[in-house]
Amino acid sequence: MSHIDIEDIANALCVLCMVLGLRLTNRLDRLAFWVLLLRVCMVFFTNDVLFPVSYMPDQLRYIRCAIMYRGEPSEWCMRFGYAVTVSSAAKVFAAFPMPFMVSVRSTSLVNMTLVIWMYLLLHRGGFLTEESRKFFLLYPSFILYSAIGVRDIFILLSMMMALYFLFERRQFLLGLACTYPLMFIKPQNFFMILVPFALTALAGESRGRMIMTVVLGFIFTFAMLLGAGYLGELNTYRANFYLEDGGMGQVELLSASPYLAIQLLSSAIGVLLMPMPWQAGGAFQLIQSVENLIVGAIVFAYWRRQPKPGMENKFLNLKLFLFSSMMIYGAVIFNYGTAARYRFPFLLLFVLFADRMTIAPAKKPKLDKTAKKTS
Repeated sequence: MSHIDIEDIANALCVLCMVLGLRLTNRLDRLAFWVLLLRVCMVFFTNDVLFPVSYMPDQLRYIRCAIMYRGEPSEWCMRFGYAVTVSSAAKVFAAFPMPFMVSVRSTSLVNMTLVIWMYLLLHRGGFLTEESRKFFLLYPSFILYSAIGVRDIFILLSMMMALYFLFERRQFLLGLACTYPLMFIKPQNFFMILVPFALTALAGESRGRMIMTVVLGFIFTFAMLLGAGYLGELNTYRANFYLEDGGMGQVELLSASPYLAIQLLSSAIGVLLMPMPWQAGGAFQLIQSVENLIVGAIVFAYWRRQPKPGMENKFLNLKLFLFSSMMIYGAVIFNYGTAARYRFPFLLLFVLFADRMTIAPAKKPKLDKTAKKTS
């Protein structure tokens, strides 16, 4: 086990005191209190315990830049070749009111603090049901990636607030403003989150316009891929990602034919479920594959639900947001760890908002044993 800095212990005590204070003031129930308490402690059992910090090396870039930014106004990250996305995320870590910034555990505790704030916002605001609350607290991939020092919690927060204001509050411009940080932290997610905003702007509450917009959107997408030459560029990215992820030989290229639709659909489903149990290369991946099957079943169950009256367009919009994002990632991602890291914010958001927009299946009433004996 690696050395633990005394500063990080102080940081953790601050976060734990915040959780305890929320419990004592009845802002957290018993389940949330214990789960969030354990998730804060989880920060000390990920890097250099469950896996080496080099397993996700971008953590080191964020903390190095954050330490420099706290020291003095500097473009150190840019001068040493770090991307704008790394520099932008590091500035957020540096600006966050965490007492000390000394290691990847410091940035991990920033992430956990944001998770606690997100839970309070959603639960205290009456957004979460019992089902979605438990999913938020207990989703394994979410637990893992909120306990390490990566940018993904910033990405999740930005997308969650954007969809919250768009779907829940119907404040289009405020929701759009929430997407702004994504332009600098992860631009591809910025373009993905624009899909529900575009559909809302073009279709509004009209079911007919929504269907027409979706049809035209798919026609436009395939026209750009097949007619404007973007398929070749996408195949270049696909091949490069395949080699970077350790692929051997040549990857199957996307075909400029009607078969392309089947390829993209299978890629979208594949990135949701990879690795399957027979693809697992070890115990960790085997556990991950079991999680994928369980979470996949939960997503499928929500997908099949009927929307609440007046929520038909919003639910279709949410489905298209998930599908289009997974279709893009499925076309270029082959690494199991990368797939898990990229998809978890989308799956979490889908379950949270789908639970809000749909009718829960009716529970079968329990048969009264006394009445049964009497009859």
